[in-house]
Amino acid sequence: MKIKQKPNLKTALFIGVFLLLNIYFLLIKSELYESKTAVVVRDLSTAAPASNLGLSLLGMGSSSQLQDSMILKEYIESLDMFLILDKKFKLIQHYKSDALDFIERLGDDVTMEKALEFYNTRVLVNYDETSSIIHISFLHTNPKKAKEILEFILTQVEEKINLLNKIKAQKQLSFILNEYKKNKKKMDDSTAKLEAFQNTHQLLDPSIDATSSNSIIAGLQEKLTQKKIEYKTKITYLNADNYELSALKTEIDELIDSIARKKGNLSGSGDASLNKILFEYEKLKMQLDFDIEVYKNSLLQLENIKLEIMQKAKMLSIVSKPHLPDGYTYPNKPKVFITIIIVMLLLYGIFSMLLAIIKDHKE
Repeated sequence: MKIKQKPNLKTALFIGVFLLLNIYFLLIKSELYESKTAVVVRDLSTAAPASNLGLSLLGMGSSSQLQDSMILKEYIESLDMFLILDKKFKLIQHYKSDALDFIERLGDDVTMEKALEFYNTRVLVNYDETSSIIHISFLHTNPKKAKEILEFILTQVEEKINLLNKIKAQKQLSFILNEYKKNKKKMDDSTAKLEAFQNTHQLLDPSIDATSSNSIIAGLQEKLTQKKIEYKTKITYLNADNYELSALKTEIDELIDSIARKKGNLSGSGDASLNKILFEYEKLKMQLDFDIEVYKNSLLQLENIKLEIMQKAKMLSIVSKPHLPDGYTYPNKPKVFITIIIVMLLLYGIFSMLLAIIKDHKE
């Protein structure tokens, strides 16, 4: 009699478990409605660089998009987002209510960590690296609430991304502003040095004086050549002590002295020589030109950063809007029913084999 009762007891046990599982999953378990959306993070501040364009053509999102998408995912799953949603939609109160079945619902003494963990089973975020699309879903026992919460999450995420971008831009602004002030001071100092140099030497542009001196020297040399030719011509038929030749000789000597003085002023060894003045002037002028270019670049960067702070640098392009679910998504009752049957049959077979092996050993 005992040997006949064991299979009956075993069968009854498995049938009982099978019925309990089906009653829970098919009749008692909370039905969850899933609202879905798909979004892409767009950068409006600058055009896509060539490298990012190449990645897009290869089917890969840019590093900036990947970073923004990961920030979005982490923020949606964070305690900060959960607290914002709880304040507006009373999520913890909902998770403790009769809207959830007795197994799933949270206890009255639930910790914030457990509540957050439960919330993360209700929000699903997946990033598709191929298309750079972020798929977001939210599960709720009320389909309208699921859609409403998901729409609210999108607004919060976009504000958060732009806030982070503005904080980054503010730091950049502080750095660029300091650089701008330094570069402006350098430019002003270079301008003052050049102006002082011009006032000291009473020259607006030494290169103009150098050009003028070279022209004068060339003119004097040309005149000297003519006088020498004239002297050589006249000495052939006039006496050496002739007044005209003496005057011509004096004029030639004066021209030679004038040329020597001009050349000495132009390229002498003293500090007042024009070539040294010109060299110092060019050095000061080059430094001023360089400081002006650096100042222009820092001013341009400053204006760009200011513009970036004022504008909306990032936005979420919605590929598909959050929709109102027509029916519940979880549990998938037909799938659950078939899974329970398969698992229970496997367990029944394994358990039967174990009992048969034990029975053979006893005999």
